[in-house]
Amino acid sequence: MRAAIAAQSWPLPDSGRLTSAQTVRIVRDAWSGASPHVDLDVVAVPSGGPRTADALDGDTSSVGGATATRLGGVVVLAPAVGGRWEPSALASALLGLAAAGETARVVVPLGDEPPAGDAVDLWGGGLEAARAGVAALDVVALVGSDRPLLGFTGMSAAVRDGREHDAALAQAAQAQEERWSAIAREADQVASRRALLGPTRLSDEPGTGAAGGLAYALAAMGARLVPAAAATAELAGLDRGAAQADVVVAVVDRLGAHDLDHGIVSAASALAARRGVPCVAVTAHLAVGRRDLMAAGVASAHEAAAGEDALADQIRRVAHTWTPRR
Repeated sequence: MRAAIAAQSWPLPDSGRLTSAQTVRIVRDAWSGASPHVDLDVVAVPSGGPRTADALDGDTSSVGGATATRLGGVVVLAPAVGGRWEPSALASALLGLAAAGETARVVVPLGDEPPAGDAVDLWGGGLEAARAGVAALDVVALVGSDRPLLGFTGMSAAVRDGREHDAALAQAAQAQEERWSAIAREADQVASRRALLGPTRLSDEPGTGAAGGLAYALAAMGARLVPAAAATAELAGLDRGAAQADVVVAVVDRLGAHDLDHGIVSAASALAARRGVPCVAVTAHLAVGRRDLMAAGVASAHEAAAGEDALADQIRRVAHTWTPRR
């Protein structure tokens, strides 16, 4: 029997959290102790945010205002410092890779984390010059949202969601919408792609409203936007383990509605469905009901308290339930 397990992080009782590597170790030891007959493939799967490369095992070097982790034919960028992208530093990294003649795919994990600065600073001296500077690169941006840049479901609408009564917030969101509309009127003319029935506006495409507009800025430079969860699962090797698994498990610190759509649980569920096996989640904070889990293709979700011992105890129970000795 085989189990493929994606481990992210786990909260500690007082403050802080376990690293992905620590979580992997605890999960592997607990599952192996409870069900030693099971072949385990436990991998650390990053969240898809700016610091995704920290959980990946590869050769790391500095480039421009970022670090670059090389995994075979892929280069994954991360901020040189901090947990958010600084747009001009990211632009420096991309231009540096282009100048060096980089031929590998360049992955820029964004998640849905707003940048530390104005997203359009990515373009430096102008969008057309920025596009020309990185035209030789194959850039993929990982996004943790499918919202477009503009409109009723766009970036500004997300700011107001659930707080429509706040007049000051509504005014700020309206100003944000107007500013990005003005930016998109010019940038869309340069960057929009042609569809079967004619040109489409880049600002209407899913994912362009992620990460405070940084996703749009990258897409306007020529990057492709892809869902972060599936991409990080592939980078971490979860797809290879799941291809022969009898159960696919995701261990996450929180499981809410957004996580079911855009988190690693969604990627684990898709891999399990491809194989025709159950997907199981283990979390420290369960914020969705049974119906939502079923709709997302999750067979069962198990909640445990914070801390190493609580995680290990729950993993042992889940192992007995889902990989019993026959």
